[in-house]
Amino acid sequence: MPQMIRFSLSYDAPEDRIAWDAEDAAGVTIRLWLTQRFCRDFVGALAPRLPRPTADLPPEHEATAQAWEQAAAMASFGSAPGVTVQPDATAGLVRTVHIAPTPQNVALVFESGVAEPAAITLDSAALRQMLAVLFSLHKAAAWPTSFWPGWIAEPAPAEAAAAALN
Repeated sequence: MPQMIRFSLSYDAPEDRIAWDAEDAAGVTIRLWLTQRFCRDFVGALAPRLPRPTADLPPEHEATAQAWEQAAAMASFGSAPGVTVQPDATAGLVRTVHIAPTPQNVALVFESGVAEPAAITLDSAALRQMLAVLFSLHKAAAWPTSFWPGWIAEPAPAEAAAAALN
C-alpha cells in the first residue's frame, strides 16, 4: 500500500470534484477524486476524532477551544508547492476511507477500487489544516457548508491563538 508523504487539494470545476493529489517517498503520484457527498461524510467522521483541547473541558466550551486549536494550527500553516501529478499517475474515485485515530495522529487509508489503497498519516495540526483547505474548496465550489463545525467555518483569529500559546 503506497504511503503518501505529501499531498495537495484542489477543486476541479469541470469534474465538480476535489482532487487529492499525493506523492509517496519515491516520487510516485496519485490522484484521488473526492465527491461532495463523500466529503460531507468524511468531515462528519473526522471532526469528532480531533483531540479534545483538554479532557476536563465543559461541553459548552468545546467549540471555543476547538476554534483556538484550529487557529493555532493555521498560524503554523506554511506554503509549500503543490503536488504535480505525473501523466501516468493512477486516478480513482474514493469510495471508502478507513480512519484510525491514535492520541498523536490519524491514519487515513483511501480505497478507490482502481488501484491499491493509498495511506497517509496526519498529526493533529496537519489534519486541522487539511480540513481548513477542504472547507475553503467547498466554498469555492459553492457546495453546501452547513454541516461544517463552526470552529472551522469561523475560526478564531490566528493572532489571538498565538497570544494564548504564550
